Amino acid sequence: MKHFYENVPRLGNVAVSRHAQAQMIEAGISQEAFDRVLLEPTRPDVPDGADILWRERDGLRLVILINPTPNRGAKLIKCVYPGTESTHCPR
Repeated sequence: MKHFYENVPRLGNVAVSRHAQAQMIEAGISQEAFDRVLLEPTRPDVPDGADILWRERDGLRLVILINPTPNRGAKLIKCVYPGTESTHCPR
């Protein structure tokens, strides 16, 4: 499972948290589906507060921290889940 992406459209460098990777495995989300959402967005990202974005496509939602702590120079994907699911993403 890939855990770091460089030059992601509209985001720059992006890391994928262990929590998000575990969610993908648990939900049966394929690497290909995840990559499509992250690398080929079809809609604008949705801001949710000062430092969170949602990126959705094909029924999947990525929750992205734009200024994670500690900041290592990359955005952080904190959660991955079906877009219709109401789930809590830990900070």
